[in-house]
Amino acid sequence: MSEEKRAKDQLKAHIRAQNEKLILEAAERVFARQGLTKTTTQMIADEAGLPKANIHYYFRSKKDLLEAVLGRILALWLNSVSQFKYEDGPKACLTRYISEKIEQSQNHVNASKVFAMALIGEEPYVLEYLREYFVGELKKESETIERWVEDGLMKPVPVEHLFISLWAMTQTYADFDAQVKILLRTPELDDEMYDDAKSFIKRMVFAVCGIDD
Repeated sequence: MSEEKRAKDQLKAHIRAQNEKLILEAAERVFARQGLTKTTTQMIADEAGLPKANIHYYFRSKKDLLEAVLGRILALWLNSVSQFKYEDGPKACLTRYISEKIEQSQNHVNASKVFAMALIGEEPYVLEYLREYFVGELKKESETIERWVEDGLMKPVPVEHLFISLWAMTQTYADFDAQVKILLRTPELDDEMYDDAKSFIKRMVFAVCGIDD
């Protein structure tokens, strides 16, 4: 391959990556605002500032585009949450996990809302991910928690319900941010409010798990 052709291919790949990123970010905003059913590719094109034909050049259908958006969100979730390590102990791991989940809700509101809508609508792409990957990841965390319990580092807890509660308590600050703002009497949530949420959730979880705060 000549240097000229290599340079052209690299430029083409760069342009494609930039356009796909632009489209996916626009799609995430529109899906979060309009819902999965009402969103159209024309709305996404308008949001991205591109002709509709450009959207279909990169993504054949709205379904393909939605799955690409969800794939991007799932990668974000996986890369921004730490796994539990036995040697770190339950206090450090749970503190870190709660902080990371609240920070997801603070910094990626639209992503959280789209993911929630996909779950509510039982989108096959998300359900398959949960069955094929997430159940296995939860099993690993369960094994670590069971070792902590056996060694007297925390009380026995139903692990599945622990994680369901953690997700509900943290993700509500994104998925139902309008409700949260009304209850906290604020037009926008600030850093102090998110820090208060981390602290409160941590105290609740520690109390249930028998961990000294």
